Amino acid sequence: MRTPGSSITLALATAGLMAWPAAQPFAPPRLRIEPAGRVDLGELGPLEIRVQSYRLANASAAPIALRVLDLSPGVSVAGPALERPIPAGGSALLDLRVDAAGWTGPQARNVRLGTDDPGQGSFYLPIRMTVRPDLTVDGQRRNFGDVGAFESPSAVFHFARETGAPLALRVVTSLPAYLESEVRTEGPRAQLAFTLRPGRIPAGMRLGLEPVQVATNAPLQPRFDLYLEWRVHHAIEAIPARLVFVAAEPDSLVLRLKARSRAPFRILAAQLEGEGFLLGQPSADAAPEQALAVRRTASAACRAVLVLRCSGVEKPLRVPIAYLPDQPAMDEDVIVVPNKID
Repeated sequence: MRTPGSSITLALATAGLMAWPAAQPFAPPRLRIEPAGRVDLGELGPLEIRVQSYRLANASAAPIALRVLDLSPGVSVAGPALERPIPAGGSALLDLRVDAAGWTGPQARNVRLGTDDPGQGSFYLPIRMTVRPDLTVDGQRRNFGDVGAFESPSAVFHFARETGAPLALRVVTSLPAYLESEVRTEGPRAQLAFTLRPGRIPAGMRLGLEPVQVATNAPLQPRFDLYLEWRVHHAIEAIPARLVFVAAEPDSLVLRLKARSRAPFRILAAQLEGEGFLLGQPSADAAPEQALAVRRTASAACRAVLVLRCSGVEKPLRVPIAYLPDQPAMDEDVIVVPNKID
């Protein structure tokens, strides 16, 4: 059984449905555009201008006039299709011009066209493209390779501006003492050379990856991140490259020395620069591998350097030694309560 209230609600809902105007069907498009859909222009140079032509055919029985409603940045359109109405059954050309200047990477653009027929919607000319960067480098990573202690290898990066504008480069990263840089420019091209000086590498360091940031005068490529890998070997290698004592481990460690050439050698002298450690007695016999015991005597944190002179090697080998005791833990019984702020 219906209540008076439910009858009123139903009546209002029915009246609302009856008052809503019926949806009008869209008029069929009177224009056919060739090529249809999104056009891929491919790659464009940093200052390239590309023109894409369209043919607009009037498929209706009456003339139709076009006008531009909206344009993406860097895009313009011109041609007979905009100059006069397209006659019934006729067609006209329209050129879309896109300027790549000021852009780089994947780009999407569009043109929205309207007509003098209120029953027609908008017509679109979507395009996509990829704009090449003005400034490029032939790779962002260089590896010096396996470098001997007395070598000074170089690694070179080549830069070029496609626009032909003069190029300026500047290394903004503060380089370590064992890495040198040199910039050589010639018009739109430049070479950035790095030289590794193994003799300046701190003791105990065998390899590294150096990030280097370079500033340029190219507006759309103001920064480049470069990377330099290096690995240095010695005639006599220390294993490990540095000795580290910690409180929870034994107070005596063994340093192994190995000749890369596998030729026998002797430890001629072993000396500590620093306090807190004692050295064992090296073997007097020649061998491709030697072992040397190092004992910790310090009770507090300390550091030293072990200097080794070996037969057949002119430059001494330096091995860092450190004792890193555990840091005292926070007293959990102490609780700090901040002052109350009114």
